[in-house]
Amino acid sequence: MHQRKRLNRASTRTAPWRTAILAALLTVAMVVTAAFSGDNILRVQSVGGPDKEVYTDTASFASGNDTTVDDAAVKTQGGEKEVRRVVKEFSRDREFTMFGLTWKGDRDVVAYVRAQKADGSWSEWYEMDHADNTGSDTFGTEPIFVEPTKRIQVSTGNVDLLDGGRTDSNAPTTAKDIEAVFLDGGTGTSGGIAPAADSYTRGMPKVVSRAQWGAGASSNPTYTEPVTAATVHHTAGSNNYTEAQAPGIVRGIWTYHARNLGWGDIGYNALVDKYGNIYEGRAGGLDRAVQGAHVGGVNTNTWGVSMLGNYETATPTTASVNAMGEIIGWKAAVAGFDPMGSNYHYADFNFRGSRYSAGQGAMFPNINAHRDFHYNACPGQNLYNRMGDIRRVANNKYKSLGGSRGPSGIVDSLLGGGNAGTDPNNPDVEATDTTVGDLSSALGSSESNTQTETVVNEDGTTTTVVRPAEGTQTSGLSLSGLASGDAVAIAAAAGTLLGLVILYANSRGMLPGGAKSVAGMELMPGLTVQQVTPYIGPALQTLGKQDLANVWYQFEPTLGALVAGVGGPQVGGRTYAFYKGGVGIQDRQGQIFTLAGKIADAWLQQGMDAGPLGMPTSRERTLGDGTVVVTFQGGSITYNPVHNAVNITTN
Repeated sequence: MHQRKRLNRASTRTAPWRTAILAALLTVAMVVTAAFSGDNILRVQSVGGPDKEVYTDTASFASGNDTTVDDAAVKTQGGEKEVRRVVKEFSRDREFTMFGLTWKGDRDVVAYVRAQKADGSWSEWYEMDHADNTGSDTFGTEPIFVEPTKRIQVSTGNVDLLDGGRTDSNAPTTAKDIEAVFLDGGTGTSGGIAPAADSYTRGMPKVVSRAQWGAGASSNPTYTEPVTAATVHHTAGSNNYTEAQAPGIVRGIWTYHARNLGWGDIGYNALVDKYGNIYEGRAGGLDRAVQGAHVGGVNTNTWGVSMLGNYETATPTTASVNAMGEIIGWKAAVAGFDPMGSNYHYADFNFRGSRYSAGQGAMFPNINAHRDFHYNACPGQNLYNRMGDIRRVANNKYKSLGGSRGPSGIVDSLLGGGNAGTDPNNPDVEATDTTVGDLSSALGSSESNTQTETVVNEDGTTTTVVRPAEGTQTSGLSLSGLASGDAVAIAAAAGTLLGLVILYANSRGMLPGGAKSVAGMELMPGLTVQQVTPYIGPALQTLGKQDLANVWYQFEPTLGALVAGVGGPQVGGRTYAFYKGGVGIQDRQGQIFTLAGKIADAWLQQGMDAGPLGMPTSRERTLGDGTVVVTFQGGSITYNPVHNAVNITTN
């Protein structure tokens, strides 16, 4: 557990006149920021009305009747050697349409369910995949649509059914440990099946809102901006549902995820039915990076969309494939990821069935499938075979909305361009032959159209700037003017982190050489985060430093001791935490990035948030040769520890 440390004020005193000037600058910064800040993307915060009735019932799995059948999906129970054909059978007086199993703690349960039809025959066996637990102590299967029925049979593995009247068992899991859940979400929506609105924001496909399909109240959403990928799922179960039944299936999934599993909301960000209708999923805004519960340890920065039905057996309709591509393509345009590109993702924690342990990862297509991360069949082979079509539809939508491959997308695509994977000797590092030169070329920095210059810092690090040949400074802010106290430069720095740091550093005589033009870009060679951190605390105290959230302490092992933090209007609505060896950045959407060592120093030297690079758009990635790369709004920074060389490339 991290303990909160008392932050002592540095002993160096600040001249009163400098404090007064800095306070005045802060006031200007807050006014300027308030006048010009804003978000042009409309929010999709659908406010749900009263819950539409969803029938639910539960029973101990042990209470089911022990029934011997000749065609059980799982032939053995409890690890016994002899072949058994015992299943649990449940009957209900009221008709239900969905079924799930829950239990406490992580257990290795295998389960299939089938339902009795109106003519007395039985349906096929439907596999019950495990739900992706997200921290709750309740585990279970996904809820399975079995069509309207009053009787089901459940075939299990690794579970002692306690058949034959037994009450005791040495098995890790018995029928007493499992609860059976019966649901029926009814039919229709509060306003008919017609989608809710023409658009929530430009180009958005028609969507059935949470209010229309009858979502209940949601716990506060968690945001992990930015979304960099979409993951395709299927809900499994029967495909034999009507258009009127589809909203009821969505309601049933919400009830099971939110209440039976204790997640507080549905796990998917959006859902699609076979008729091409799109449903708003987890609350918090379709245009935001609401973290779902759909792919275990890789929920961060991924957006989950699930197609109602089982596409291991059925063929997805053209309408459903197009709807899936349309909503993902729109999301890609809003979030800024390339539907045809790829990105690096890693597991935040260990998860049963995951292909990757905590901290491990690989390059994945930006539109990927559940099975790419986990050992399962989701979204079914027939839907998986259509992933290329989904990407093409999404890409057309993305381009129609003006989406283009920015520097982050270009680099991501290059890193995953056929030769990327994980190093078998170190799965935390990407195995690729990509070089810094490749990255520069991908950003349009060939020798014919760029200017390049290298400077040597006092600590021996070389910094190379690679920029487009035309023009000079691109950020519109003068570092040299800021360092010399120029009133125009100071006004331009209002509302930026740079204004706070550089003014304070300059007041302490830390910029004897001022700013230099390197390849036409202003740079402050030699300035390091470690140099400025002793002065950050007093500066932020002068500005009324806000208390730091506990979340920032988790980065101390990597970035060194936490020194101070600042957030709010004085720094453009963002939050920053300063460490002895780096910087933590939380953008306006709540996404946290960390910059360490030479990468953090280079970002500082080019002007931090006000420089040509702007804000980071990716986490640090380590390539196979040890080179560290971070992409930004306006380019990238790489650091090669072997050569002690930094490259700053702007687009």
